[in-house]
Amino acid sequence: MPSSSTSYKVAKPTSSKKGSNWFGSHSRQVQPPKGHRGRNVFLVILLLLIVVAALCGALGYKFYKDAMAIKAHEEQALSYIKDFQDEQKLMQDPGALNRAVPKIQDETQAARLIAHGSLWNIATKLPVYGNDVKTVQGMIDTVDDMSQQTFPTLANTINQLATAKFSQGNGQINLEPIEQASAGFNTVNTNMQSELKELKALPVPKIGKVQSIYHQSVSQFTDVSNKVSQLNSTIQVLPQFLGSKAPRNYIIVAQTPAEARSSGGLIGSLGSMNATNGKVTVGEFHPNTEFVHLGGGADKEEERLFSVPLKFSFDIRDLSAFPDFSREAQLVNDRWQRSPYAGPVDGVMMLDPVYIQEIIKISGNVRTTTGLELTGDNTAQFFMNDIYKTVPVAQQDAVFAGVASQAMNNALSDMNIKKLLQMAKTMQPMAEQRHLYAYSFHADEAKNFQGAGLAKNAPESEEKPEVGIYLNQNNPSKLDWYIHRKTTVTRTSCNQDGSQSYHVTFTMTNSIPKADLYSGNAYILGGIDNVSFPGVAVERMLFYGPAGGSITNINYKGNASPMLKDSLDGKALWTNVASVAPGKSVTYEFDVTTSPKSKTDLKIDQTPMGWEDLGVTYDLNNCPSQ
Repeated sequence: MPSSSTSYKVAKPTSSKKGSNWFGSHSRQVQPPKGHRGRNVFLVILLLLIVVAALCGALGYKFYKDAMAIKAHEEQALSYIKDFQDEQKLMQDPGALNRAVPKIQDETQAARLIAHGSLWNIATKLPVYGNDVKTVQGMIDTVDDMSQQTFPTLANTINQLATAKFSQGNGQINLEPIEQASAGFNTVNTNMQSELKELKALPVPKIGKVQSIYHQSVSQFTDVSNKVSQLNSTIQVLPQFLGSKAPRNYIIVAQTPAEARSSGGLIGSLGSMNATNGKVTVGEFHPNTEFVHLGGGADKEEERLFSVPLKFSFDIRDLSAFPDFSREAQLVNDRWQRSPYAGPVDGVMMLDPVYIQEIIKISGNVRTTTGLELTGDNTAQFFMNDIYKTVPVAQQDAVFAGVASQAMNNALSDMNIKKLLQMAKTMQPMAEQRHLYAYSFHADEAKNFQGAGLAKNAPESEEKPEVGIYLNQNNPSKLDWYIHRKTTVTRTSCNQDGSQSYHVTFTMTNSIPKADLYSGNAYILGGIDNVSFPGVAVERMLFYGPAGGSITNINYKGNASPMLKDSLDGKALWTNVASVAPGKSVTYEFDVTTSPKSKTDLKIDQTPMGWEDLGVTYDLNNCPSQ
């Protein structure tokens, strides 16, 4: 329906004198029979309804055709956008992205023209569904802006990396292509996050087919923006991490979640790594026994919290009991500087066997000094369980050190686009799950290390709420390999002040098989410090509410001590001690309220396990977060 400046008015009826009716005045009035009058009114209304129905039918059919056309254009654009996510295709044909961009632009621009047609612009004035039409227009505008402004830069930057030569020989990485690409990725990431924010801010449409298009667009572009954000974080951090500005020296902390501590597990050894202009050298690892005599590092509050049933010594082995890695990194460096290996330190990395397994998956299999071939599938199990059955205790740290050193050297030498993308894909999730930490002592670099989520603390963001659930094994053993956890998070309400409410259920189950339980291996089973019986996991539990929010109505089922309110390093928490016997479970339930400033759904932050599956199920259907 073309728009027009012409307006039409219906003439008002004349004054209701005798001899007048709606169709003009006459010298005399003819009164129709009452029955005829009713029939005429009925026919007029019927005709009016038929006209309105026809008009609505015409408009509805036109809207339906337009909606289907928009849907077709968007689906075609999304099929091209998948090229941005297909790593294999990207490596085989880097130019595919540049060829895809014009096609994406054509589709999104066509959809935009339809959504801003005259009929749609008029429809924005309609009650109820007018806002739906405005949402569609805003959605199409945002998507088209992405394709016209953001995707060309992204495609060019990725193509630049894909065709670059990274290896300079002798294990040195050419950092120049990465540094050149960092500006482009930063621009792309900033633009994409802004555009995605605009897309998510649009009201959810009520028309079913339009709503489907909207949700599909948000989901697809959220996935793309997350991948871009991960890649951007790696691109920004790698040159600094690898010593592009100046030589960098790092302490590498090796820990095992098989004996849980809040941020990981018991620290088994410390090593070093030097990076100078892309040349990486991994030094020797030293067992924790070389650092134990250097003393503890906890204050009175920390010592009190971890005093029963097992009193933590807080020498190097227990420093991962702190959920805040910022605290742990400082204390690790302090111990290092008291050791014979003291020297300039620019940062601290901490990793566990799950991360080493991912590195081996990227860089290739590694053979241990005992002849076992470790792969991207069996490494974590070997270092968190099998090694304690097959390798003498005195040799275990050396075996781990050898594998970790070889795997990291393999990953960081002979760099190529495949490795770079795989590392980008791996680093952020590994850090999010606390299998990897990378902390810098340089203030100007910190935003790309801990500031980018590579060194987690207990919950501290009000906008991105988390609940922290941290375990600390008090029965000296390697029993946490057998402790399986399941968590359900159910949103119960979105509150008027902007906060959200949830119900959380958390269960730990001791799944140790009978063969291991009856093996008599005290190193695995514990029970030697009179804390509990062999095979019984004894966990000092810490539950942190979201920053600016709270945990309430917390209770438990199973063998555990009463819940107590406490604090650690200035953050409030709930704590108790749970004893999980073989085949038994302990379950906690509690309610959570986030800060009114929260902008994302609640997440669970927890002590890492020996695998990537977090065991968390989210039911967020009750209401949307903004």
